[in-house]
Amino acid sequence: MRISTPSLWLAFLMLLAVAAPDVVAQGNPRITIFGGGSFLQGDRSFVVSGDNFTTEFITGGKLRARASLDLTSHWTLEADYTFGRNNFRVNEMGTTPAQRDFGIRVNNVTLNLVRFFTASERRFRPYLGTGIGWVRYSPTDAAKNLALTGEFIGAPANLTATNDFSIPFGGGIEFRFSRWLGTRIDVRDNISRVARFGVPTTPSGPGGAFFPVDGITHNVQVEIGVVFFLKPKD
Repeated sequence: MRISTPSLWLAFLMLLAVAAPDVVAQGNPRITIFGGGSFLQGDRSFVVSGDNFTTEFITGGKLRARASLDLTSHWTLEADYTFGRNNFRVNEMGTTPAQRDFGIRVNNVTLNLVRFFTASERRFRPYLGTGIGWVRYSPTDAAKNLALTGEFIGAPANLTATNDFSIPFGGGIEFRFSRWLGTRIDVRDNISRVARFGVPTTPSGPGGAFFPVDGITHNVQVEIGVVFFLKPKD
């Protein structure tokens, strides 16, 4: 099922719109802009037509925007959108070894429930959180052309975007150093099924492209961000 990128953001804004005014007023609303690295663990090894292959995702950069609203002094609802790249590499270990890199854009939207271990009026706030999300792995036009005109895994392939649900889990520290500004250090594992880019796990016919992998991937993201508090602290 395909979900548009801003869907969970829209749901979060609707929640704010219908929430009781006193909850929003006392909810310490804030926006955080993050930058960091993405370490996508999706390595696989397999054999196609007698040749050994390995595939892997390359470490890339991430940008994240997050909206937060405290439900109580310790519980917070958060929605965020992340964009970055984790290029996909195919290593062919046959008689003529070859390496092919495919550009992959990664979009991720999540809705999370976060538990802070100190109250909302404290400056130093460690936390843990989890939720549900949606992730989209989108091959670039150059990647699609390379897979069609050259080879993907043993044969040319028509690459398409992969969409899937994801489960984020992680934690970090939020520190407020002024009425309007703070900082946040965040470590998260975003778990989803391995992306196959529309390529089937078994060939659809003689000579047809296939990608015989399954299972889950762990996208570990390490980030630091600037927090903008929308309601200044007295």
